[in-house]
Amino acid sequence: MGKILINLKVTNFGDIFLNKETIRSIKIENALVDTGVTMLSLHKNQIDELGLQYLRKIRVRTANGPIERNIYGVARVEIMGRAANFDVMEIPDDVPVLVGYLILEQLDFVPDPNQQKLIPNPAHDGEYALDMYPIV
Repeated sequence: MGKILINLKVTNFGDIFLNKETIRSIKIENALVDTGVTMLSLHKNQIDELGLQYLRKIRVRTANGPIERNIYGVARVEIMGRAANFDVMEIPDDVPVLVGYLILEQLDFVPDPNQQKLIPNPAHDGEYALDMYPIV
């Protein structure tokens, strides 16, 4: 399986929510889709450019052992015309921007390893839909 790289737009949701005159956002090219990662992970300079606020530290399990990472929020993430709001994890500059499975689930995308691209969920005939099963 090859890499799946995508383009996305990330916006400071606080700017939108507070109806500010200037809405801070960045476009990111060639972000790596990684289903082994939970959330959107950005570099510190990108987080600063967006003006996201520090929320908390969180313990993260990695292949190299547990570490702590900073969490910032809240960001609006837009991929292929679909958008939702998420917290963001800070990653080192030598790691690519990572798009994790929570983003994919919320925006109803799935990775297609054969074509090496992100596609709308075929289980929903390409329409944006979320699964929600009531507890009986």
